[in-house]
Amino acid sequence: MKDSVIKKYSVRKLDAELFTPFTISSGSHKSMTNALFTLEAAGGVKGYGEAAIATHITGETREKTMRSLEKAGELLAGLDASDYLGALCRLERLLEGNRAALAAAEMAVLDLACRLQGVSLWKFFGGRVPAVKTDVTVVIGGAEAAYEFTKKMRARGFRIFKIKTGVDMDEDYRRLEAVRRAAPGCAVYLDANCAHTAKEAEKFVKGLMRRGIRPEVVEQPVKKDDFDGLAYLSRRLPMPVCADESAYSLDDVFNLIRRNAVTAVNIKLTKLGFLRAREVWALARAKGVKLMMGEMVESELASCAAAQFAAGLGGFDFIDLDTPFFIKDSGLRRPAFLSSDGVYSLDRVKAGVGVEPR
Repeated sequence: MKDSVIKKYSVRKLDAELFTPFTISSGSHKSMTNALFTLEAAGGVKGYGEAAIATHITGETREKTMRSLEKAGELLAGLDASDYLGALCRLERLLEGNRAALAAAEMAVLDLACRLQGVSLWKFFGGRVPAVKTDVTVVIGGAEAAYEFTKKMRARGFRIFKIKTGVDMDEDYRRLEAVRRAAPGCAVYLDANCAHTAKEAEKFVKGLMRRGIRPEVVEQPVKKDDFDGLAYLSRRLPMPVCADESAYSLDDVFNLIRRNAVTAVNIKLTKLGFLRAREVWALARAKGVKLMMGEMVESELASCAAAQFAAGLGGFDFIDLDTPFFIKDSGLRRPAFLSSDGVYSLDRVKAGVGVEPR
């Protein structure tokens, strides 16, 4: 048997406590409840993938996702990792209805193929940018908590702060003013996670600008299916308007861009898987639409895979891969190429994603 033939697979829970609840307008995570998918080739080389479960956003459950990964393992067992593209295409068909499982299975296949070749995922995707630096998220809460968190993370070296908004407009103003006091001169991103109407979002952003706070990007201010609202805001606001929940499929992105409804798109591997994410990247770049690389609540494994995807391809304007900094202990080896101030130094990855269980 060739040493690159997939011989074994396993699926297990990947749990971790968070330092603070990750609260957004549509729900809250108090812990990470993901799944780890492992493939092993006949020669003993392993590849790893992570399924990030965000039930309150996607409706997917861990139970369903783990069952889907078992099916993926059965499909992949006996296949040669040298035909990784064929494996990815088969996974696309099998796991269309469970994107978290799709992302994990594709990640494991690519991790295995790259490890067998002795190249990093970053080089595999082109090796365009050697390092990326993430923002850090200020979750929904009080203004004092926002101030203390921002001050702490600014001292660590973070210079971009993504503020979750959408529960209470007056409180959001206070929180953003607190962030500005704690990190003067630093960049601010907004993310309302579908909380507003278009007119409410316009009022809020213009109110911020009157207060001297100009966001670099406004992410998903309106409901998922409100393409007209995104188009209205893209015409009315002076900064990029970025689709996230509205950009759940390649079809969504195609239609958003064709209608000139957005000026930026958030690519998340958990939403799209690797093949469709690559197509979204190509379409956005061709049309001059800005790109954000984002994630759900994900450990070092999925975060580093996303960072290598973004830096390998290049052309990303916003990097939002900060959830490893909210996790106490994922049970994975913390990669040396991820610094405490949010820099992913991807030219230092030796092979694959470069993250594995302890």
